[in-house]
Amino acid sequence: MKQGIDMLKELKQYEFGRVLPLFRWLDYCLALRATIEHNNPGRIFVDNVDNPRTALALTVGGYFLAGDCNDQEINETLRSFLAGQIFTGQVFVKSSKSMFLTLHPKAWEAKLPDLIPTHDIIGRKRYHYVCNKVRFDWRNNIPKGYRVRRIDRIMLDDSRIIFPDSIRTRMNIGEQWGTVENFLEKGVSFCALCGHEVVSWCAPDCMADRQIEVGIVTHPEHRRRGLAAVSVAATAEYCLNHGFSTVGWHCNELNIGSWKTAEKVGFDRSCEYTEFFYTYDLVQHLEELAWYSFRRKDYVKSVHYFEQLFRQKKEPSDDAYHVAAEAWAALENKDKTLTYLRAAAEHGWKYPDYTKRVEAFSMVYDTSEWKKILAQMAKNARG
Repeated sequence: MKQGIDMLKELKQYEFGRVLPLFRWLDYCLALRATIEHNNPGRIFVDNVDNPRTALALTVGGYFLAGDCNDQEINETLRSFLAGQIFTGQVFVKSSKSMFLTLHPKAWEAKLPDLIPTHDIIGRKRYHYVCNKVRFDWRNNIPKGYRVRRIDRIMLDDSRIIFPDSIRTRMNIGEQWGTVENFLEKGVSFCALCGHEVVSWCAPDCMADRQIEVGIVTHPEHRRRGLAAVSVAATAEYCLNHGFSTVGWHCNELNIGSWKTAEKVGFDRSCEYTEFFYTYDLVQHLEELAWYSFRRKDYVKSVHYFEQLFRQKKEPSDDAYHVAAEAWAALENKDKTLTYLRAAAEHGWKYPDYTKRVEAFSMVYDTSEWKKILAQMAKNARG
């Protein structure tokens, strides 16, 4: 029996099409086809180059594992490859620190604890939306003080244009498209500006076969003004009027603002699917598990992971302590709630008004410690 990654072979670009039979189920995601058509960066690993039975595709839209999940020899190979190459950051597309993984068939899910034994599973439900016609009058909904324009070479070369970090780090053209030239040739992107600052950016994620998928990011200080819907509608309208048959959109189930924006513009939900998320650093993964469980209101799991996190992380953030306190309050544990509220205050939490609005904390209102904690938070706010 061959050992380790010797059994996994990386396909050359001209060989990418050989895995299509394994990924026919992936019709709701363009990323693999975009890789196969060489529109966006990607790498594909298989058990057999001439006749692949199992394949792991690394694309800008996530990683996809498909094929025979019952071959023990291949699974051992995958386990070694994931641990030695993927989780070490040696082999990657886009991110060397985390992985979004989608599986087919569903039976692969039962294999994940063996393939990745070091990390507990985070399985997130996601929605796929498709737009065939924009149903939002974006031109008449641009807020006062803003303007909308297409991203082009002139704009990218304009030294007056400011791309704040909150925008630039989310939409990395190099990672997503390889080169700026490829992005400008094959992608379509509109943004909203306030003066010369880009404050909302709808950028293409990938494109293939006359279809395109887009994403949105808006500067925190300019949210809740309708800019996301305006930028997305302008992008989708242009795409549909210039040769694209559909515009796609992916978002997490819990990201209500994202899928409501999609529906406002004219996107229709086409399907739901599960994506598994791993942060390679184990301590950071514990933090993700704790936060994700909290957002799903699974407070028992949330405090379980927070307790592990606090034992292993040297300097937990003030908001981690605060969320842990909220989870313990939801479980009606007064002592733990006060312990972590106190820790949040001691580590710099400076939002006492927010703390007072958390209804679950009413259980500790009658304690002298509550007033002391709020006083410390107020002091933190004053600097």
